[in-house]
Amino acid sequence: MTVIIDFGSTENMDMQIIPEVIYTNTINKETEQIQNYFILHPLLMYSFVGYNGALKLANQLSSNKKCGCFYNLPWKTHYDSVNNTKETTLSFSQQVEEYRYMIKFWTPSPKMSYMQYLSEIALRMVLDISQYMYYIGNNLEPCFIYQKKYYKNNFNSERAFRIYIFKYFSKINKKHIYYSN
Repeated sequence: MTVIIDFGSTENMDMQIIPEVIYTNTINKETEQIQNYFILHPLLMYSFVGYNGALKLANQLSSNKKCGCFYNLPWKTHYDSVNNTKETTLSFSQQVEEYRYMIKFWTPSPKMSYMQYLSEIALRMVLDISQYMYYIGNNLEPCFIYQKKYYKNNFNSERAFRIYIFKYFSKINKKHIYYSN
């Protein structure tokens, strides 16, 4: 049975659905720590692609006066940890509210949504990796991608970075992947 949780407000929901493993880093806006965690846990990073796609689709359906389904978050949320639940499910209306809250303050500001903040980090990294794979596949020089601080701090050489990319990302298909702790 799916239980939909009443978070009270969209702002509260935005905080409660943060992945528990990076909750403190997200609240404190520790970008480098989050980037390092995403490098060590690429499926969590990649799960934000599906999350953002689901929210965007919900908003489009709502704009067309249609309805969609609920969405099970593919990570253990802060709410799950505090309330000892197995999973957090967002109703269609909660997805629409969260999407609109996320895009309300698009540019970095103190009021920026925590999930928007995490999504920007994850999607930027996924884009880097996709671009790197494209360059390698087309015999182009992808040297500037490895030069980013969060990659240089986690890999001894560009070769180690390339091995990481092909180990984790050549097998990930472009559909939503569930992350489990």
